Amino acid sequence: MTAKKFRLAADQIESLVEGEGGCIATDRITVDGHSVGYMYREPPENAGDSGWRFFAGDESDDYVNTAANLEVYDVNTIANYDRDVIPLLASPIGSAYAREGAAGELIAVDSPFEADELLHPDFPILEAGPCALTDRWSIDLPLRLNKRIEEDGQMVLWRPGVTIYASCWGIPEEYDSSAELLRDLTAERDPAAFDYQELKEGKLLRIAYRLTEDQDGLEVHSLYCFVADPDGYVHLSIYFDNPEAAELAVALWKGISSSAA
Repeated sequence: MTAKKFRLAADQIESLVEGEGGCIATDRITVDGHSVGYMYREPPENAGDSGWRFFAGDESDDYVNTAANLEVYDVNTIANYDRDVIPLLASPIGSAYAREGAAGELIAVDSPFEADELLHPDFPILEAGPCALTDRWSIDLPLRLNKRIEEDGQMVLWRPGVTIYASCWGIPEEYDSSAELLRDLTAERDPAAFDYQELKEGKLLRIAYRLTEDQDGLEVHSLYCFVADPDGYVHLSIYFDNPEAAELAVALWKGISSSAA
């Protein structure tokens, strides 16, 4: 077999990005010299795998299915072949980009994966339905979610595009009721808050509001929500990439119930 002649020699590879791990790219990029035309990030196969897969965009299925046409590289190597990929490398698993339009820029396109395919296999996966937060509190999950417990005891639930931080609290001695406490907690909310809602359901008080926040230059949508029963309250901080997921966030908030109510 003839050895491949890569467009860039080893001594031409600069250190552009560090610690990104490995990836897979086709010879159309590294041998034939084409720009990256399509890239996506799949669940990593091992600890050293970034999950990134790079294509010129014109490969046939037969070409891609022939192992000799692909190689494993450090992500930094592919960044040297096409520096347009560098700003996109921090994108989450499930992200996909393609060169489209007259400008030929890499723009976000639909993921090739179903959301359930992107649940993390190394963390517990909760099925849709009731989920216990404590002996008293539970939440009705409309979708499958990953779960982990932080060192401070906070529960984190997540799936691609949505992350929920859940914590349960009692009532400090200086308060006569959890309802009074909730109104104090939300009274000094961010001035940019919108869609404020307050719902009374029997012994439960629900309060929620939305924000659009900037996190490291990325727009993140959030719903901060609280549910109080006579003995304490639940606080959810729900972050979602797409504003259309606000309905899911509200459903999670309204799905909180207490055995004391």
